[in-house]
Amino acid sequence: MQLTDMVAAEQQVRDDAAAARPEFTAFLDGFRHRTVLVPLDDQGGIWSAELGGIRWILAFSDVKSLARFAKKGSDAEIGIRQPATSEEEGKQGWEYRKVQGWRLLDSVIPAAGRPCGVALDAGSAGGKVLPPVAGIVPDRATLDAYATGVANRRT
Repeated sequence: MQLTDMVAAEQQVRDDAAAARPEFTAFLDGFRHRTVLVPLDDQGGIWSAELGGIRWILAFSDVKSLARFAKKGSDAEIGIRQPATSEEEGKQGWEYRKVQGWRLLDSVIPAAGRPCGVALDAGSAGGKVLPPVAGIVPDRATLDAYATGVANRRT
């Protein structure tokens, strides 16, 4: 999935989540229980991209997926800051943090203060998106909550 294909992928995920399709439910449950790699940007924050009015946290299943994306580069037109880099053993790599999927969805996204989703393994054929919609993120962090002005209110 290319980052620019995320709009179509987001709509498909919305449909899957709304229908509670078994395949999507299993994927979401698996994501919540796995550790993903989240690159850091050049300012030490979570690396993300702006697309379609949503901030997308870029997360990767493993180091190989992250390395493939890094080799391809990124599109500056979609609002991605430079990733933080480090050098070890003469090789330059991207700095990242290991994060549990549930923590991204239940803690990090609501704390963003704006519509925010996760793009898992962006740039790969098996990439997936988890948009800020009901059933994926807490109700207070959904697009609908932001649209109605009730975003992030504690209930």
